[in-house]
Amino acid sequence: MSMYTIFVPGHVDRSKIQSCLRDACSSFVDIDVETFDAKAELKQHERFIVLDNDYFVTYQKQHPEGVKCDYKSRNLIMSHIMYSDIISVRHRTPLIEKNGVWACEAPPVLYFVFRSDADALSPNNGTEYNTIAEFYDSEEEEDFEKFAQIAKTKDSCVSHFFVVNRGPDYYAVDTSDPNVRCKFSGFLKAKIIGDLEIKKATIQHFIEEEKNL
Repeated sequence: MSMYTIFVPGHVDRSKIQSCLRDACSSFVDIDVETFDAKAELKQHERFIVLDNDYFVTYQKQHPEGVKCDYKSRNLIMSHIMYSDIISVRHRTPLIEKNGVWACEAPPVLYFVFRSDADALSPNNGTEYNTIAEFYDSEEEEDFEKFAQIAKTKDSCVSHFFVVNRGPDYYAVDTSDPNVRCKFSGFLKAKIIGDLEIKKATIQHFIEEEKNL
């Protein structure tokens, strides 16, 4: 069952929209913007989002006028609006408004996620809220060097590392040298990813820690 409904106007090319983890539990519905009525849809849905080329709009029954949001924060905002209204989300997370569009101050972490079996796809994983995602579909596609090249093309996320997740296994990978990476479980991800985000520790630090256990 889909947790989210995402409406896609005809002028929006979904292939150019940055993916996020919440896409895996969303229904995408094509619409005609000339006839689409957000207020009418709110009679059928508690919440939904509408994609546009440069931003998306969050609609809730409490806020039928819609709130423009930045794509880099889509996973974060979608995760929170399942349980809170968008105004509460603004007050509880570091969201800032620029030119009428809301976004999280902190850049998201890039995840490469095995589409059919990945721990990060479970709901309510707070560590994964502020993320963007790229999906892959087979073990043969799990290519850290290729992932690093993709990571270097992203200008809105954490630049010094990315995360790969297949099944219960996670890897933190150095973007500049994908041979430098550490493997860890979901139990440790909040600590490791959190420390790497704020540069409290390096991947090499966690590699050395593992060796000394």
